[in-house]
Amino acid sequence: MSIAFLFPGLGSQRPGMLHRLPDTAASATVLAEAEWGHPGGIAELDTAESLEESEVARHVSLLIAGVAGARALIEDEEVQPSYVAGHGLGGYAAAVVADVLTFEQALRAVRLRGELLERGEESEHDIGIRLAQHLATIKRLPQALPYVTGTEGRCLRGETNAVFDDLARSVALPVLWDEMVSALRTEGAETFVEMPPGRVLTGRLTEQDDAPRAVSVEERGIAEAAEYARGETGEAWPEVWPEA
Repeated sequence: MSIAFLFPGLGSQRPGMLHRLPDTAASATVLAEAEWGHPGGIAELDTAESLEESEVARHVSLLIAGVAGARALIEDEEVQPSYVAGHGLGGYAAAVVADVLTFEQALRAVRLRGELLERGEESEHDIGIRLAQHLATIKRLPQALPYVTGTEGRCLRGETNAVFDDLARSVALPVLWDEMVSALRTEGAETFVEMPPGRVLTGRLTEQDDAPRAVSVEERGIAEAAEYARGETGEAWPEVWPEA
């Protein structure tokens, strides 16, 4: 079964999101790497106050959650994605899973993105240029998975430079969600799995008349989401997102 991993962006963050991640070895490893790699650690990163006041906290928390969820599925549940796609900021987590960026490199990049937005001294277009300049210093790695761009809705294979262009431009350009979904379905994606946090993207998918199979890791839990992704259950997921 062809599986697409979806990574949510800004607007999906929720207080306590890093404390709701799958309780697996792979997820714990990501949290440990983030604790070591982010100045000041991550213990208070996902508090309501931090997420409300800090663009950096929002950016870093979303990256950690996306990568932790994906690695838990891949390493602990043996669910292998065929494609990755991120909504805006979610593209950075998608790039990590596609092996275009290391997690450490992505942490630095999203922290820079958040800091520049937080300062508010430059236009989003100029911030995109700064991000492109930063990404240009990173050694190119072989792309392991097809990556669908959020700024064009195009499926990229072996095009690391184009992935970096998409990441830099995402700060200033709107997300072409319908084009992204269309590209994934045209490529043959049958099941869409939304990484933590939340189920914003899953909800948008299930609103379609010809809705694809879709599941949220945070909503259903890692084990059930993995079973669904593997096609071991055809259960329809509830439409109501539980209260925090």
